[in-house]
Amino acid sequence: MPPFTYRLSPAAAVPYAHREQVAEAAVAAAGRFARDAGVDRLTIDNPMARGFFSFADAPAPRAPELTELFPADPPGAPDASGPAGPSGYHDGARVPLATGLALLRTMLLREGPWCRLHDESGFFLHVGERHDLYIGGTRSNPEAAAHTRGASGLTVEPVDRSPYDPALDAYDPLPPADGAFWTALHRLVAERGGVLVEERYVAGAHRWYRPTTAAGISRVRARLTPRARLAVWPDLDDDIEAVRAAVRRSERLELLVQQRPDGSSPWARIAEPWLGRTDLAHPMIGAGAGCRAGLVPLAPADRRPLLAGVLPDADGVVRARWRTDRTPADARRTLLGSLRTGDVVTGTVVSGLDDVGVHVDLDLDPEAGSEAGPGRDGGWGRRPFGFLRVPEMSWEHFDDLDEVAPVGRRIRAEILDVDLGRERVSLSVKALHPDPWRAFADTHPIGASLPATVTRTVPFGVVVRLAPGVEGLIHRSELPEGTFESGDEVRTTLLGMDLRRRRISLGLDG
Repeated sequence: MPPFTYRLSPAAAVPYAHREQVAEAAVAAAGRFARDAGVDRLTIDNPMARGFFSFADAPAPRAPELTELFPADPPGAPDASGPAGPSGYHDGARVPLATGLALLRTMLLREGPWCRLHDESGFFLHVGERHDLYIGGTRSNPEAAAHTRGASGLTVEPVDRSPYDPALDAYDPLPPADGAFWTALHRLVAERGGVLVEERYVAGAHRWYRPTTAAGISRVRARLTPRARLAVWPDLDDDIEAVRAAVRRSERLELLVQQRPDGSSPWARIAEPWLGRTDLAHPMIGAGAGCRAGLVPLAPADRRPLLAGVLPDADGVVRARWRTDRTPADARRTLLGSLRTGDVVTGTVVSGLDDVGVHVDLDLDPEAGSEAGPGRDGGWGRRPFGFLRVPEMSWEHFDDLDEVAPVGRRIRAEILDVDLGRERVSLSVKALHPDPWRAFADTHPIGASLPATVTRTVPFGVVVRLAPGVEGLIHRSELPEGTFESGDEVRTTLLGMDLRRRRISLGLDG
């Protein structure tokens, strides 16, 4: 009988608040299909840490069933950073069905990891990009499909195949990290005095090692995760100023790797220009005796390591086929990396955060910008690209977000900052318009007599509008007895102006 594949998806757009119910229904359906197929264990294939839906840093899921897959991270050791030794979450790991279903739930909720799950019998579970789940195997199961349709609120439809079928993968075969690899690594360490070893134990996550001796190489080998990909790079640099300058130039997407004086390494992070600043109270790139740093390219086209390989299994056979298919996270990272401060973008307000600001779904590459988040049909897995804070919305005073940035409004804004770590673009609408305070200061000398309109009263005086976007204060000591109401027209004298602090003091004429 030919293989079967079912696609499970929500019957309608799913509000953010209901995402857990939908995930639970899909997990329950997957468990029913698996048990009916006689599956009690699943194999992890092509695991990703946070690299399918998002490349931003995120804590590992802590569901009780996943403790062995994602153990707590101990402090770094002198030759490495990150968890000490392999976790259970790696390519080829066999896990009980309950563990596999708990992992499936984290994927459906977009909580970080992604992988394919399968059994030797041909049964598989694949989580898709749009809150869908593909379940398949060698034997159809109309009873489980009918039960799922009737009880879960999910649609169940037969399809030709899963779009995540391993047979459709693109991949770059790597040589084995075998005896020849380790011999070459010993030679490089002897010649250079040290190198930087990158271990990609799952996609989207790295561990770093800096062996400087043969004994250091042995310690590295003892800590590696099964089937990991290894790349050897030139040693970290103790010329911290040169590294800072390279980070500020930001010529390409790179990982900043550092070593502390005690020999340990913190987590690597994407090198953003602000990390290279030296005017901060605590510079992000540490300097001094024992401090080293370096940059490792992220884009596949830029990666040219000194040595590379993938760990074979215990019998010497390389079974890991690490997929190189472009994921939504790859598209987001590439897109965000292409944006620059000062670029002008357009987008739609999709949600607000009270008095803080609003999220904006930018008109960018649809491949990278789909499923923007709460407020968009069916999306909860990713934050919107743009964030417009209240102070950047308008030069003029307003009392409510809905006056200037209601949900659904189209806006045009300038990029103030691109935060790759948070996958967020800071926006400013008012940056596209002349500063009315500057124009006012250039044309109105101290002592000038000015007409004004009362906008509101405050405990220490009356606020008046002098020009669009420009307000000043008449202190209560300058006010006669009586009250003023919003809309009253008054005549004022300009007593003082602090352009930096945006403050104008006024008196009443006459």
